[in-house]
Amino acid sequence: MRQAPAGGGGGSPATIVTMFDHYFDVVLADSVERRHAVFRVRFDVYCREFRYEREEDCPNGMEQDEYDAQALHAMIVHRASGAAAGCVRIIRRDVSTVHGVLPLEFNCGHTLDHEKLRPESLPAGAVCEISRLAVHPSYRRRAGESESPLGDLSLSTISETERRAYPLVSIALFLAATAMVHTTRLPHVFAMMEPRLARLLKRSGLQFLQVGNLTDFHGPRAAHYIDVEDAIGGLKPEVLALYQLIHDKLWPALNQVTDFSRPD
Repeated sequence: MRQAPAGGGGGSPATIVTMFDHYFDVVLADSVERRHAVFRVRFDVYCREFRYEREEDCPNGMEQDEYDAQALHAMIVHRASGAAAGCVRIIRRDVSTVHGVLPLEFNCGHTLDHEKLRPESLPAGAVCEISRLAVHPSYRRRAGESESPLGDLSLSTISETERRAYPLVSIALFLAATAMVHTTRLPHVFAMMEPRLARLLKRSGLQFLQVGNLTDFHGPRAAHYIDVEDAIGGLKPEVLALYQLIHDKLWPALNQVTDFSRPD
């Protein structure tokens, strides 16, 4: 059994990396079983919790869309339960992309207002989007706030030390996306996000630039852009250490990727 990491403040690299690695793992969703786990997390978040999608449109309790077959998916796994704690995907823009464009172009293309940093203005095959990032509510809610949808995970039995690791899930998903983007050589990265989230990511060193007008798309969202080398180079030391851990965990599977096609 793994010994729980000692407490302590300061946000040192060892503390953050040790805490995350003790409670969580990160994997590429490169099998049918893992992909289904990703889709179930998205169902719980996008359908049941936030009502962004209708449950009746998502059979078998799995939220999917037409871009999934062409995407690379990563998943954070809670070690103690084996449950999926969160997920994220990247979609490459090329002629074979659904609708021929990225999801943010299809849904919110009219909001893009940057003169140069536009998906269609950048080198073909070098552009991607981070999307469908979701953290299961069990890893966001405080103890006693609500009953866990997982059923077998009682928040009242989770230690305060473990609960302090939960905020790492969100940043770990962005770092997993960064690792996927970097390994697959896609330097130009777009994402739709709330300006508040962009400001929070900036504290970690992920300095996304807003390149679109604010619009109402499942709440206030705007298109943001980051260059992957700038993203890695700008990470705070403690976050960079976590990125290196996540990169090393994903590397063996990512090194086998030849395209983004995966079985459903």
